[in-house]
Amino acid sequence: MIIETDRLEQHMEAGTTLLDCFKSVNARRTEIAVGVYAIQVLSGIYLVGYSNYFFTLAGLSTDDAFNMGLGFLGVGFLGTVLSWFELAYFGRRTIYRNGLAMLAVLQFVIGILDCVPDYEKRPNVIWAQASMMVVWNFAYSLSVGPVCFVILCECSATKVRSKTIALATAVQAMLGIVMTVAIPYMINPDAANWRGKLGFFFGGLATICFIWTFFRVPETKGRTYEELDIMFERGVPTRKFRGYKFD
Repeated sequence: MIIETDRLEQHMEAGTTLLDCFKSVNARRTEIAVGVYAIQVLSGIYLVGYSNYFFTLAGLSTDDAFNMGLGFLGVGFLGTVLSWFELAYFGRRTIYRNGLAMLAVLQFVIGILDCVPDYEKRPNVIWAQASMMVVWNFAYSLSVGPVCFVILCECSATKVRSKTIALATAVQAMLGIVMTVAIPYMINPDAANWRGKLGFFFGGLATICFIWTFFRVPETKGRTYEELDIMFERGVPTRKFRGYKFD
């Protein structure tokens, strides 16, 4: 079965190039695929790698920061597992869009908490900010993180799916490199020293991404690849995908 599937995919993609991803209807599908994957980075996921350092900068002791880091990863795993069941009951667009909205709100809350007067002398505020980071990771792992891959595969044009996914991966990786360089500078006390105010930066980016998602990402739940191909060919508007009926 796997060999036959691979053979069929090679046959369908024979003669296609990367430029075909941007031709006609494929351009819209490529935009969606690349966009939903790039949003993983733009919404703030690269902060995960600096979670323990972030907790320390927030004012937690080394031991408390380590324990929060473990909890951070634990809720991320739990959210990912729950997303498997969530996908069976809710639409991809709904989960992704609502999750992104929650990420934006949580980032802004983190930023606002960092602006509290005498922040360093208020343990409750410090713990609240650290807890918001943990909640953020749970929300991400329940929505944008895993659901992105479902949308990426379902919205990619059949004949250029592997090329579209490769392109989306490349764009996401390039954004990742930018964030890998920028984030240490933004949170380092000897550099920009934004600390939790980094939440305003990623909250703003997540808000822009939410607006894009609202207008560009369609609902693909319950549709076959053939149906999706036809719907994109017919130019069905994004918000009419869910209720669209074939004649």
